[in-house]
This record gives sequence, C-alpha cells and structure tokens, in this order.
Amino acid sequence: MVASTKLEMASSELKGLIPFTRESLELMQQCNAKKHSEKHKAEDLKPNIDLEVGKELPFVYGNLLRAMVSEPLEDVDPYYRNKKTFMVLNKKRTIFRFSATWCTLSPFNSIRKTAIKILVHPFFRLLILISVLIDCVFMSMIDMPKWGLALQNTLLGIYTFEILVKLIARGIWAGPFHFFGDPWNWLDFSVTLFEHITRYSSLNLISIFGIIRNLRILKIIPLNQGLKSFARILTHCLKKLTGVIILTLFFLTIFSLIGMELFMGNLKHKCLRWPQENETEMLHNRTGNPYYIRENFYYLEGERYALLCGNRTDAGQCPEGYVCIKAGVNPDHGYTNFDSFGWALLALFRLMTQDYPEALYHQILYASGKIYMIFFVMISFWFAFYIASLFLGILAMSYEEEKQTAAEKAKKIEPEFQQSLTELQEGKKATETKTTQIEMKKKSTSMITSLDMLDDATLRHKEELKKSRKRCAFHWYRFSKTLLIWNCSPCWLKLKDFVHVVIMDPFTDLFLTICIILNILFLASEHYPMSVETSNVLSIGNMVFIGIFTTEMIFKIIAMHPYGYFQVGWNVYDSLIVFHGFTELCLENFHGLAVFRSFRVLRIFKLGKYWPTFKILMLTLGNSIVTLKDLVLLLFTFIFFSAVVGLKLFGSNYKECVCNIDEGCQLPHWHMNDFFHSFLNVFRIVCGEWIETLWDCFQVASQFSCIPFYMMVILIGNLLVSNPCFKIFLEKLVYCRLACS
Repeated sequence: MVASTKLEMASSELKGLIPFTRESLELMQQCNAKKHSEKHKAEDLKPNIDLEVGKELPFVYGNLLRAMVSEPLEDVDPYYRNKKTFMVLNKKRTIFRFSATWCTLSPFNSIRKTAIKILVHPFFRLLILISVLIDCVFMSMIDMPKWGLALQNTLLGIYTFEILVKLIARGIWAGPFHFFGDPWNWLDFSVTLFEHITRYSSLNLISIFGIIRNLRILKIIPLNQGLKSFARILTHCLKKLTGVIILTLFFLTIFSLIGMELFMGNLKHKCLRWPQENETEMLHNRTGNPYYIRENFYYLEGERYALLCGNRTDAGQCPEGYVCIKAGVNPDHGYTNFDSFGWALLALFRLMTQDYPEALYHQILYASGKIYMIFFVMISFWFAFYIASLFLGILAMSYEEEKQTAAEKAKKIEPEFQQSLTELQEGKKATETKTTQIEMKKKSTSMITSLDMLDDATLRHKEELKKSRKRCAFHWYRFSKTLLIWNCSPCWLKLKDFVHVVIMDPFTDLFLTICIILNILFLASEHYPMSVETSNVLSIGNMVFIGIFTTEMIFKIIAMHPYGYFQVGWNVYDSLIVFHGFTELCLENFHGLAVFRSFRVLRIFKLGKYWPTFKILMLTLGNSIVTLKDLVLLLFTFIFFSAVVGLKLFGSNYKECVCNIDEGCQLPHWHMNDFFHSFLNVFRIVCGEWIETLWDCFQVASQFSCIPFYMMVILIGNLLVSNPCFKIFLEKLVYCRLACS
C-alpha cells in the first residue's frame, strides 16, 4: 500500500497542475488514515519556501490553463499533500491556499467558489488598497467635508464585504488557513466591528473610535508582500530583543536610583537676590511666595530659566548680592529633575538615546559639581556603546539567521526542482500531443534558466532586461545598423582605428581623470562674494572642461560608432553631461537659473568610471535603494500612522493650551495641530530628537498619554526600522566588493 501511495504521489507530480476534485479529497482522507505508518516521513517534510502563499508559482509546474484560473487545484507542495488543503492560482500565478475541512463550506460549493474567485482576483486587492489609501487621506484631515460621512459609510461597507468574502472563502475557525489564523484578519475584524458598534450605538465612544480607527492604516502592510515579509522579520527581531530590552531596563533602573541619591532636589538650586524683605522667614523656609521669589532670581541675558548654582566649591557660584538656595521649580518646565524615580528614569533614557545630553550635563555640573562628570561619562559609554552595540548585534544576528535559513532551504529545493522538471518533461512527452511537446521545448530553455538563477534575483533581473531590450521591431534594427554604424570609406576606417587607439589609451584615461579632479577643484573654488577676475577665470575653466568632455564624446563616437557608443551606460551619462554643459552656456545670460547650474556637480560621478572604489560605493548605494524600498515604505507607513495618531490625540490640545508653551499664544514650529506638522514632529522623533517636543506635549496634554506615544515611536521607529537600514547597506557593500574583486 505504501508503494502504491508513492506511485500515486509520483504520478501526480508528473501531471503538474491538477484540478482539486472530490476524489482528491477522498484520497487525502485515506492518506490521513494511514498517516501513522509514515509518521517519520511526514515529520521530515517542511514547507517549500518557493511555494509559500503570496509567491508566484514557478514555471516548472507547467502552463496555467485558463480553465484552472481561480479554481481549486491540488497542492504541488508535498508538505500540504495530506493536510486537507487545496491551492488556487490567479492570472498572475500567485499562490493562495485554503482549507478543505468539514467546518467550512465544501470546496465544491458554488457560494464558496464565488467567494474564492473574488478574493484571489487582483482587482479585489486593488479595490481594498485604494479604499485604505482614501481612508488614510481622510484620517489626516482635521475638518471633514459634508460628504465625508457618506464616504466613510461606503468604505465601511467595502471593509465589511471584504471580511464576509474572507469568512466564506477561508472558514471561521477550522483548518490551517482559516480566517482567524491570520493576525492581520484579527486586526481587520476588530476595527470593523468596533466601527459598527460606535456607528450604530448610543454610546459616546467617538474619541476612542478616532484612535482605534487609525489602526486601519496598518492594513496597507498585508496588502503588500514585501511589507508583510519585513514586518514578520521585524517581529522576529523584537522577540530576539526581549532579553536585551529587559537588560536595558534593569540598568536604567539601577542608574536611575543612583541618580536619585546623588541629584535629588539639586536642580532647584538657584541664585536668589539677598538681602530682601522678610529675610528671617525666607531663610527659615527656604521657600516663599513662588511668584515673588521668581522676580528675585538671577537670569543670564537671553535665558528663560534662572541660573543654577550649588553649595560645593566645584559647582556653579552666584554673583555678588545673591545666595544659592533651593526654590522655585526645576528646569525645562519642571520636567528635568531626579526628584522621583519616574523623572530620573526619563532623564536616564534621554541620556541613553543621546538627545540633547549636553544641556543635562551642564545643569547637573552647575548644581552638583564637576566631580559628577564621572557619572555621566560612565553612563554615556555604557549605554551609547555597549547597549547600542548589543541591540545592533542582535538585529544583525536575526537578519543573518533569516538569510542562512533561506539559503539552506534554497539548496534543498534546487535538486527537487531539477527532478520535478525532468519528470514533468517526461510526463508531458508520454501524455500530451505533439503541439504541446513543441511548446514545452520552446519554454524548456527559460525554465532551466530560471532554475539556474533561482538563488540570484539580480542576475535574473539582468537577464530579463537583456531580453526586453531585444523586443524591438525588425525595421528598427535595420534603421540603427544603417545609420548608426559608420563603415564608409577606407580613409574613414583608418581615422576610426587611429582615434580608437588614442581614446582607449590608459594615458587618456589618466588625463581625463585629472581633468575631472581639476573640475571638482574649480567647482569648490566658487564663493561669495567673488571678484570679477575670479568669476572670469572660473567661467573660462568651465568652458575648457566642457570642451574636453565634448572632445572625449566625439572621439568615442568615432571610435565605437553611435550604435556601440550608446550601448554603454557611462557613455550615455557622459553625453548627458555634455548636453547639460552646452545648455548652460546657451542660457548663461538668463537670470534665475542657479538651480540649473547646480547640476554641474553631476560631473563628479564621472570618477566612477575610472575609480573602482568610488564605483563600488555607487553600486552599493544603488543596490541598497532597491533593497530598502520595502523597508522605507514600511517606515513611511509607520510614520504616517504615528502622525495621524498624534494628530487625533494631541491636535486639539495644542490649539486650546497654546499659551502654556508660548507667551505670545502662538503655535511653535514643532506641534501636532495639523497633519503636516504632526508628520514632521514624528519624523523628528524617529531621527532621535524628542525630549524638547515631549516637554511641550506635557504642557498641553497628560503625561500618561504623551509618554506611551513617544516611547512607541522611539522604540519601533528608531530601533527596529532605522537601524536595519545600515545592516542592509553594509551587506550590499560587502557583496559589491566581492563582485568587483
């Protein structure tokens, strides 16, 4: 029986894509009944990385017939053969998997088949994406238009329809691919359900609804496969960072307690004018009417807060006529202090993230003494180097593990693909018609090429690019070979050979490199104001360099023909530089074209043709931009989400309590009263400058709402999204070095 089962499985592999029928389901049930006899074999099977949900089906599994599009098919991955699942492919050969268990509608039910066809159709995903983007635009608005409510109801109807389609197609709670098995579906269901409750109930939950509805922005992530994979990797990194986060909190707690013991109340030391009225009462209480005392503090010119001082010899000293006492409030609206554990923890977290630490250093040194510089040096080295290196190390290890896992799976899969290709071709020869055999022979080369290039997506892209370049009409080839390849007279050919020897000589390359460097020096010599003589010299030098680059282009066109010259990317770039130079000379007398002149800087990149290290750096930057596109999009999505949440949480507070942060009751440059400024504020937080805007947030809103929001943006935005960019950049740098060597 085992042998017969193996034969059946092998025969199914030979057939390629097979419709999922009732017989297929019965065969699965029979195999599950005998699963205990092959338990050891089942345990060794793992899902095929190239056959995951969301990826395109490799062409080695044959053509996708029109009748098989959006229809149930037997799963080609051996891991799912006996899992009571079936596969569905859309027109783009994207893989979808569904459960065939008894708790869901039958795969052959017309209602479920219709729901599956809707779910896998690319236009359905496009509809949801457009709906989410429109929703994001309206979330960023402060004042909704009159027709905004009708649009929100329409979008709510689309989201509800999507959930119903997914529930019917995937089932509620049975099988490996049920609806609630995906955390993103939990998010959609929860937000949509809460929106229905707040829309049709009498409960006053508008403020809470405004916050929860913002989670809809994160729906963009599962709609993009690249974003979804990066989010999964970052979640894995967060799990890896759990130990490091606990260790960091432990040391933050220790240093916060030490800071409390050393500096508690010290930042209230101020220089008070002395003597004054009620001397006895003032000396006895060390406090008094705060408003009265504030008028008698000593302020440096232009400073908002009173001068700090200390009673130690190495601390800050008061001028004559003033005495150092504890009075008034702490600096920075009273939020910078070590008077309690919470404020001490915030101050240490600020030092750890290196946000404006020099101000805190000066405040403590003035109030407590220069000896405590040792404390801050120790903290700076510990957190800025050790903990930061630990974070980056864990992130690098996580990415390396993901990379090694993918490489190991690829090594195991390649022989299976080769075997599957051989069996598939043999099966086609035995069972299909002669026409199909001819079609398979035509496509066999592309299949083998795709297998050989399975491990290197870059080479595959280059191969496709080469093929796409050859898809021109035949008359274009005739035109280009007739007019762009110059083989005229013997005299011209001799001139061509002579120019080729001159322009391709290494000394010519050296001369051009020196010219580029001199051109850079001329560009760097510009300054303001310039004398007429200097301006004339630089102008003449610019024309000389344009002439040299033009001569280079003409000589290369003669030596290589226009057809061969423009086949090289660097030559195209050189021609654009020459074209820009002549255009600049023609428009020299026009005013307001300073931006056009700034494009001279592009001549610097000509060094990449002659300087290998510079070329490596340029390749690294180019490859990193392509690699980071999904990560940058994920970062933008997170910043957009945080900006909308900040707008909903604190936007009205900044307008109502603006007098708390500005004496003239004018909004500062950094606020969250509108989406644009909220986006800039969140971007500033992600870049590492957050403490000053946090103080403003404390002034207009509750500390219990500001701190969680800021900590979320700092931890997720800065540590888990920004730092992996450097890791990927370094990987690309190493890859380009190896490739060039």
